[in-house]
Amino acid sequence: MSASATRYGSDAIVDLMIEGGIEHVAFNPGASFRGIHDSLVHTEGAPRVVLCMHEAVSVAAAQGYAKAADQPMAVLLHDVVGLQNASMAIYNAWCDRVPMLLIGGTGPKSKARRRPWIDWVHTASMQAEQVRDYVKWDDEPHDMASVPESFARALTTTRAEPAGPVYLCYDVDLQEDSLPEGYVAESLSAYAPPAPPAASPADLDELGDALRSAERPAIIAGYASGVDALADVLGAPVVDKGMRLALPTSHPLNATGVKGVLEEADVVLALDVDELRGPLGTSPSCKLLNVSLGHLRLRGWAHDYGPLQPAAMNVTASADSVVAGLVERLRPPTADRRPPDVVRRIAEAREEWRHDAASADADGCVPLERLVYELGQALSGERFVLANGTNQRIEHRLWDMSEPGQYLGWHQGGGLGYGLGAAIGASLALGRDTISVDVQADGDLLYLPSGLWTAAQLSLPVLIVVHNNRQYGNTVEHAAKIASARGRSTAKRYEGAGLGEPAVGLAELAKSFGVWATGPVADPASLKEALEEALAVVRSGRPALVDVLTPGF
Repeated sequence: MSASATRYGSDAIVDLMIEGGIEHVAFNPGASFRGIHDSLVHTEGAPRVVLCMHEAVSVAAAQGYAKAADQPMAVLLHDVVGLQNASMAIYNAWCDRVPMLLIGGTGPKSKARRRPWIDWVHTASMQAEQVRDYVKWDDEPHDMASVPESFARALTTTRAEPAGPVYLCYDVDLQEDSLPEGYVAESLSAYAPPAPPAASPADLDELGDALRSAERPAIIAGYASGVDALADVLGAPVVDKGMRLALPTSHPLNATGVKGVLEEADVVLALDVDELRGPLGTSPSCKLLNVSLGHLRLRGWAHDYGPLQPAAMNVTASADSVVAGLVERLRPPTADRRPPDVVRRIAEAREEWRHDAASADADGCVPLERLVYELGQALSGERFVLANGTNQRIEHRLWDMSEPGQYLGWHQGGGLGYGLGAAIGASLALGRDTISVDVQADGDLLYLPSGLWTAAQLSLPVLIVVHNNRQYGNTVEHAAKIASARGRSTAKRYEGAGLGEPAVGLAELAKSFGVWATGPVADPASLKEALEEALAVVRSGRPALVDVLTPGF
């Protein structure tokens, strides 16, 4: 409660944050939420302030936090322009199905109370229109009596599966006016999040019968966890799409990256996978059993839902509830159903990946697979979470990750600048005993480098390892492909996409923000030493960055 005798609207909003379990609030400052800002810093027990230099860093931090903590973080967004800055990152969070409480300020809506120019250009008729197509729900309550129920709906909606960000907008006057005499906020305790959608017993029976009778069942895991028990009872190889960590990377049936496994399957169980044509192709011969919540997120604005996949069964249910129901129905198996040839191929593939990565070499740089291998070796025995990794997911092939939540997935929306913010958010959620690891592309880092300052300012144990290929690699690849398709030389593929001239001093950049840094590292032997130094810094509770030159420009 505020120490001041007079209570204001923003005080009541912060009280709701406290009651709702919000522990952190990230923001780049803005006058349209100065009332809430004031209440945060003057209210005992208020959420911790996470100061960021860009709104997209704030949102990325909340995205990483939500995946690590399994609960929402709050982000304050300055009226029109702050919301515009944040919009790409909000889309990432929407595509990634993470809970997040976005809070904006606006106005004053009363034209008589506006300052000349600034309050006019920063006031929208309906501010949420900017992001309405990629948030689950938005609201702009116009009096304090409406605020508690609105806040409760926001919290329950953002957490309800499939999760996603919500946006609340508060007029400046609502925040800054004193509370009505006798104002008592309605408690949030009566509002529980809706239970996840669950499959009917009949659906579970039918799924179980189809899987039990399959000769070569397989599983594609999306928004699912703890799939190892089901894989064991079925003897089914699992292809993990990398939304989170569906099963330990070293599990003998983890077939992620192993060729031919899905092509050989007669029955495939898809566990909440948004895009199935990638793993299955356009004309799969298997019987597909599709468990998904994806259609509950349909919007008309973007095609983030992916192609519609024909299936023998489409079950609307959370993947985790279906996994639990199937394990109960299928256990115990009459015999070890794991196909020996598949288990052998998986083990051989992992051994080959590690052997090749451990010996990979290049002149004047470190191959990306060697970088990931050496980082995995350095992290052996450490308590860590991979908050952001390579988009090829090399870490899944080379590292042993066995703890639930040890891998937090990618940003999903394809927007740049995610990695560092996500690592910051994960570190906030997991505490000082866990190293938050960010395997970070140089182009993505340069998009929002100011996140380095936030990591330093908060003294977070974040390890940032940059695979610095001095290019926007995806664009270079596209340039080569289209030039070849048109019968032209690929020699100019770096034009408009290369970052080599002048070279960016990433270590110097990090140091200027207060982060310990070293590099550029250009050979594996130096990399081992650099990683040891960096980990010593991170263990002391401070962020560290290692700049590693990888093949490229």
